[in-house]
Amino acid sequence: MPTPEPVCRHRLLAAQEGIWTGQQLDPGSPAYNTAEYVRVEGPVDAGTFGAALRHVVAETEALNVVYAVDGEGRPWEVEKPCPAWQLSTADLTGEPDPHAAALAWMAADLARPVDLTRDPVFGHALLRTAGDRYLWYHRVHHIALDGFGLSLVARRVAQVYTALMAGAPVPGSGFGSLEAVRAEEAAYRASARHAEDRAYWSDRFADRPPVATPAGRSALPSRTFLRRVTDLDAARADALRAVARELSVTWSEVLLAVTVAQLHRITGAPEIVLSLPAMGRLGSVSLRVPAMVRNILPLRVAVRAGDSLRDLAGRVSRELRAGLPHQRYRYEQLRRDLRLVGGGRRLSGPGVNIMPFAYDLRFAGHASTVHNVSAGPVDDLAVNVYDRSDGTGLRIAVDANPGLYGETDVAVFQEGLLALLDEAMTTPDTPLGPAPHRPVSPVLDGAQHPARAHPVSPVLDASPRPAPDRSVGPAPDGSPRPAPDRSVGPAPDGSPRPA
Repeated sequence: MPTPEPVCRHRLLAAQEGIWTGQQLDPGSPAYNTAEYVRVEGPVDAGTFGAALRHVVAETEALNVVYAVDGEGRPWEVEKPCPAWQLSTADLTGEPDPHAAALAWMAADLARPVDLTRDPVFGHALLRTAGDRYLWYHRVHHIALDGFGLSLVARRVAQVYTALMAGAPVPGSGFGSLEAVRAEEAAYRASARHAEDRAYWSDRFADRPPVATPAGRSALPSRTFLRRVTDLDAARADALRAVARELSVTWSEVLLAVTVAQLHRITGAPEIVLSLPAMGRLGSVSLRVPAMVRNILPLRVAVRAGDSLRDLAGRVSRELRAGLPHQRYRYEQLRRDLRLVGGGRRLSGPGVNIMPFAYDLRFAGHASTVHNVSAGPVDDLAVNVYDRSDGTGLRIAVDANPGLYGETDVAVFQEGLLALLDEAMTTPDTPLGPAPHRPVSPVLDGAQHPARAHPVSPVLDASPRPAPDRSVGPAPDGSPRPAPDRSVGPAPDGSPRPA
């Protein structure tokens, strides 16, 4: 009788525990499926492309795992080579609208939840939409990869495909190991720096400030999302960068300041707390490792009567610079420290995700553009800004939880945000206007969520590791609408500013 192979299992990384816990709140939800598609401007050899994908999957540790729960309810990541899988292919050129058909195909795939205990955490498809145009769609559960991890994999696929098409040797991946990431995290948690970071955040949020949102209430993250997209052309993007230089801040800090001002106008709150995704990889071994490590940085900004863009942008910049040295301390753990877990308790409000990192992928010499499809669940509002880094401007997508907002709400918010941005860029020293006469909408200690929560592992709940994480970002809305061009890559490393 053959001896069974030993099981090699590992504790989850802190960011993964947050994702795991969030998934257990709604086990049948596909919201943690993240995906993008790459539009290749030229022919693609499906056989060679499939070979490149199999090569990259085999060398990416995070894609060769399943997740298991022990007798105490603790989740583990178990090493397991991915079983045989196939690249899905479809020729949609005969459809009345091939691109719409491709988006519908992606939406259907995204709507299927992943069983983390047995299913592959990823999926790939090559969809032909014209004679010389292909869409490479790739999906992965957020517990395996964050946005930067996804970008590492995509870049490697382009590299391997190009080598195979040329008949050249495939170069090494340059990937680091997950074990190095685990060791680095363990060392940080045992360090004096961890204690210093905890002290900073605990002091900064000791008074547990009310968290104001336009909805004035909270809800569980939705399986779907509402989205409204607009583009800032090159001229407006240049104007944004020019006013940022004049104010001695980054253009992303200007956008953060305007978002704060818009939320203040809507809620009347004297203080806004934003949620900023942070990749947390610079200076870390994880910079070369496809993995899930990203964090959330709570940005607390006071708003005073008569504030101008200059005032708010400077305040945002100072707050960021104070918090950045402490960005490795886990957002979920801070919620636990402050006893802000459960019910309607909130640490931070709407998210702002600035993604300025360019792919510039080429597949055997053919250029491509990358489009985000889903970056995970959204629990309130998220302002996603895509800097395409090609001189064509910025794309701003406002995503919203349909349990809290309607299409009209999203349109009103986005239109107000853009109008305020234009006003502020034109006259940065002019007061941004009084807040409307309406009550503040605190949701820090609100009522219980309307939907019944599923029980979460008591081991995780008692552990000093993370509780549920809010991954602010798009989720599929079930309808085949165009996704934005994006330079897929990390959320900014604490500072939402161009690399």
